[in-house]
Amino acid sequence: MKPLAVCMTALLAGALRAVSLQPDYTGLTIPPNIAPLNFDVVDAPDGTTVTLGDGTHTRDFGPRVRIPADFWRDLLRSPAYTVTVRAGGETLLCATNTVARETIDPVLAYRLIPPGYENYKAMGLYWRDLTTFDEHPLYTNLQSTDSQCVNCHAFNQGDPDTLLFHLRAENPGTLLFAGADDPGRKRNLKVGPFFASGVYPAWHPSGKFVAFSVNDTMQAFYFANPDKIEVLDTRSDMLLYDLDADAVRPIEIDPDLFDCFPAWSPDGKTLYSVAAEPGFPSIPEDKDARSRQALLGYTNLCYNLIARGFDPASKTFTKPRVLIDAAADGRSVTLPRVSPDGRWLVFTLGPQGVFHIWHRTADLALLDLRTNAIRTLDELNSPDVESYHTFASNGAWMVFSSRRDDGSYTRPYIAHFDPATGRFGKPFVLPQRDPAHHRRRMLSYNVPEFAKAPPSRTPRQIRRLAEQPAQDAKVAP
Repeated sequence: MKPLAVCMTALLAGALRAVSLQPDYTGLTIPPNIAPLNFDVVDAPDGTTVTLGDGTHTRDFGPRVRIPADFWRDLLRSPAYTVTVRAGGETLLCATNTVARETIDPVLAYRLIPPGYENYKAMGLYWRDLTTFDEHPLYTNLQSTDSQCVNCHAFNQGDPDTLLFHLRAENPGTLLFAGADDPGRKRNLKVGPFFASGVYPAWHPSGKFVAFSVNDTMQAFYFANPDKIEVLDTRSDMLLYDLDADAVRPIEIDPDLFDCFPAWSPDGKTLYSVAAEPGFPSIPEDKDARSRQALLGYTNLCYNLIARGFDPASKTFTKPRVLIDAAADGRSVTLPRVSPDGRWLVFTLGPQGVFHIWHRTADLALLDLRTNAIRTLDELNSPDVESYHTFASNGAWMVFSSRRDDGSYTRPYIAHFDPATGRFGKPFVLPQRDPAHHRRRMLSYNVPEFAKAPPSRTPRQIRRLAEQPAQDAKVAP
């Protein structure tokens, strides 16, 4: 009997009762190369049996379901399989998971960070093999004798060997690797007209340029608010780093425009970002005064989605145009990311500012770049934070950060995407060998990024470059 028919038979028999799985791996569309979706039945009655099957391959488990790799591969060869929970002769749950034809990029990279707001003594970049449960370090600050903050990693279109990330605090600099054969470079981008180094990056599809925002940020803590903290952008500009010339040039230097979070179109002809007009005529040079002013005015600091045309030959940009005027509605846009086919743009919509990862009301939304239609992604959002998101290289999957599980830790959720309709499937949390792993791991997954293959560089090779002093980038005339 086919999986859907099994569930329909149980439904018609009227035997279903409320039973939940942890994690909730029901009603999903999943990749045909994902690791086993192990789960536990919550508050399972005595004698609970869980059956997984596709009509040809069937296996029974107890309330703790740990799926053998060979049996899982059999299930993934079918278009769908059922999860049936029974106890005392009754069917308590029956659900069908669909196996998509489109594969998912086999690697997910992320930063693991503790819950503290000031301590960065133990953090690092890691990559996970999505076809198994294997996790590997890419670079951690425990490898160095310096006290470093490791952040803002980015691949170019999922190429694991074209990447960059920043080191802050001791021996700082931006590490860039432009391909498997590139020995890499460590650069100081705080040169010329820029008040700070590059922060939030976006690789140009050609691999010849990187757009960075230049930010001066600060933290403020709430006394009475469901949100724990506010991260403020007190000043921001945009720069373009030219890898061939090893030089930086301004994209925008305007004290009355806060410009942040760049993202390129797949053809490299458009640069998207978010921008806000702070509402006061000038930015104080004194950092304390600037911070006080930001605290007083942050509730009115709302960012719009803007776009600039780009000519790679002349390395010039057109004037920005507003695509979404969120500020007019008292809302703020952040983190634009474009689908690989260039049609869809997913962004995070929330209250003031650009660091919506700290805003419980932050939701994901979708812009159709053909029609300019906008909708909130209700199929992905939860009552808590949804934030940083990335498309897989084939456009069929997206990963995003969410605090829906406990309100404190961000975890990566994956959802199927149909580029023809702009609809997402039900999201599911990154599978683990032990389903309780996420609840026991007191670390947040930060900036999840897909890669098409495992990185070829070892942590030791990266460390050699990280230990060198940063060289100043040139300033383009």
